Amino acid sequence: MVVGNIPFHLTTPILRRLLNAAAWKHAILLTQWEVARKRAGVGGSTMMTAQAVPWFEFELHQRVPASAFSPRPSVDGGILAIRRRERPLVPWRDRRRYESFVYSVFTGRGRGLRQILQRETSASPAQVQRALRLAGVHPERLPRDLDATAWASLWSMLGGRRHPPRQDQRSPSSRAIER
Repeated sequence: MVVGNIPFHLTTPILRRLLNAAAWKHAILLTQWEVARKRAGVGGSTMMTAQAVPWFEFELHQRVPASAFSPRPSVDGGILAIRRRERPLVPWRDRRRYESFVYSVFTGRGRGLRQILQRETSASPAQVQRALRLAGVHPERLPRDLDATAWASLWSMLGGRRHPPRQDQRSPSSRAIER
């Protein structure tokens, strides 16, 4: 179990490190409110969350007003719970490739997932359309709109069809791991 009051200015690097550590199952963190909301997918997911959701579940518990802190920060805090999935949605051995796939989709060009996936995978338009339909995703949705099961489904149907990532398309966590 990890419990922590994360310094607001270090939240993202600490979360990256935590999500790459193997020796924990549950985390309860007090983070900046907006970070807690983003990680829990409130209002849309972030790339970092999408890269982690096959292995972790994120849940926003409550807002902690800035007035509850001393000294008082300029923003509210939020309680974020993270739980390691007992049964990952994507095998651990595929993590780097999956993270690269998510990075490519989040940074890919297009006016919706259909266009992005057609550009970022070697799948045919019909294969992309079928994968989106089976994942229950509207073709014009954006990467931030996908939940964990949709990401895992698209990965299983299209992830192996990617060309090797260009140097600039690797995920930030993959670049950090390589250093």
